Amino acid sequence: MTDSIEGQEYLLKIGNKSIALDYKRFMLLKGTQEYGSITKSAKEIGIPYRTALKYIENLEKEVGESVVASKRGGKGGGGSSQLTKVGKMIIREYTKFSIILKKHSDVNEVEGKVAEIDSDNRIMKISLYKKIVILPIIEDLNIGDEVLLLISPEEIFVMLEPHESSVRNIFEGKIIEMGFQNEMVRVKINIDEDISLFADITEYSRDKLGLNLGSNIFIGFKATSVPVIKL
Repeated sequence: MTDSIEGQEYLLKIGNKSIALDYKRFMLLKGTQEYGSITKSAKEIGIPYRTALKYIENLEKEVGESVVASKRGGKGGGGSSQLTKVGKMIIREYTKFSIILKKHSDVNEVEGKVAEIDSDNRIMKISLYKKIVILPIIEDLNIGDEVLLLISPEEIFVMLEPHESSVRNIFEGKIIEMGFQNEMVRVKINIDEDISLFADITEYSRDKLGLNLGSNIFIGFKATSVPVIKL
């Protein structure tokens, strides 16, 4: 993910290609599909028609396929433009990515490195200093790649003892901060000298577990609940 003059860009995986898409260009494609017209879509977002055409042309070069299919009209007009299957896929992937980031705007951001890829079991191991996180394989990642894990506080569960379950990512830690956040109790747990994570729990759960500053606990999160961004 990078910043451009058009705003924040998301790096999207489309087939075997990676493309960068920002919000204004996303709206150009979305508007073309909604209005059936590149001209109207460009006008709505305030860019020249030629600029819109150039962007679409460059995008098609990046993905190696047509993104917009245009039908020429007769002398009286009547031409139209619609997104191709690939164009619709770009819209879908951008939308999914932006929803994930919006949902996880208040997240634990933890940097790590791909340490192992187990193709047989379809899992990979991410090294976080002295800790290892197990996640499902992401096809475009390789051993040695640096990644950013986005772990939502609401996806982390807290327990006094490690429970037998299918959840592999369970770590021992100590509560070093506690307070209220959006009607939830937010606790900060140190799981390593270099790693601390925030978790949100209900006040009922805090009382039931008898949690206080300095409490030794275990935390866990499901592998499928962690978005991963390649750095």
